[in-house]
Amino acid sequence: MPVKYLAAITVAASSLSAANASEIDSARFVLSGYGEVKYETSELQDSSAYSARFVPIFLFSLSDKIHVEAETEISLNAEGETEVELEYADLHYFLTDTTTLTAGKFLVPFGQFGPNIHPSWINRSPWTPGIYGSHGSNQAMEALLPILSDVGVAVQQTIVLGGHQKIFIDLYSTNGPGVEADDHAEEPVEDEHQEEESDHAELPELAFEATSGDNNKDKAFGGRVAYAMLPGLELGASYYSASYDEEESLDFRAQGIDINLIGSHYLLRGEYIETQTDGREEEEGESEIHTFKRDGWYLQSTFQTGKLWPSLSGTELVLEYAETNKLAKASRWMVGVNYWLDARSVIKVAYDDTDLEEGEDDQRFAIQLSYGF
Repeated sequence: MPVKYLAAITVAASSLSAANASEIDSARFVLSGYGEVKYETSELQDSSAYSARFVPIFLFSLSDKIHVEAETEISLNAEGETEVELEYADLHYFLTDTTTLTAGKFLVPFGQFGPNIHPSWINRSPWTPGIYGSHGSNQAMEALLPILSDVGVAVQQTIVLGGHQKIFIDLYSTNGPGVEADDHAEEPVEDEHQEEESDHAELPELAFEATSGDNNKDKAFGGRVAYAMLPGLELGASYYSASYDEEESLDFRAQGIDINLIGSHYLLRGEYIETQTDGREEEEGESEIHTFKRDGWYLQSTFQTGKLWPSLSGTELVLEYAETNKLAKASRWMVGVNYWLDARSVIKVAYDDTDLEEGEDDQRFAIQLSYGF
């Protein structure tokens, strides 16, 4: 590079630095996150194994108006290879004290568990609630939704009602789901005994993984509206809709309601979700669109025993029930005991019993050390 150009760039950079010195001085960087070590046994898989994850979260304040955040997950797979996944990376612009614009890859605000409760030191169970896809492990139940994360834009509006009452409104537009790469059409069944089964269309498998592209021009859109009486109660309702095929003729929709009740020595959390997935079905040689409906719910309660028996301070009991209905019916009970080493470190011991209407049942046991930092 010519010296005169380098000198000009240096002078320009110095001028820019001087002009923005106050903003740079106000910048703040914070490293946060969480991690876990888990021992888990599964009767269905006839296995037991240790696993570990480390999930750093990077927070950077560019100015009073702009914040940047990113979360990565670092884990080991079954082959011993290190896997790194970008959970989210987005920028927040605080338009006003109550209005925030978000752009990038972010956790889609559907329900409570995905955007707020899924970190292992916040979730009171070693597993996801069953209606959500696993986060760090697999499960016997066929989930209704994964923990949604996608690329797009969003706006968050808070309406302060007074008396600790607020209304939260989240609206977003993202690339949306696509079709799983291995979602091949079923071959015609020639066997006479399987003819009846072939008359039913298969539930399409959708790919919810966030990408920087899209297989159609349609965008996913949705939102969540919640009423909160802080710090104890929040009730929410969510909606998600998108076309997932290249022709934009097949839609996926999901709606749900959620509750998060926080008491002095107990928690009560739960969600109900209903999904509708369009799929093609051959009827008398013609292709028709058939809508598959599924629904399910979970409820998790936690009781801090130290409030009644001081000698058990730091110990809490956890009870959770989840079920999915219509197509892949299943139910699951989970009981557990948690012991908090400090405010951000907890040891969980839990047992899980899953019953499937079609398929093999499963029983699991887990000991998990979770920590936040």
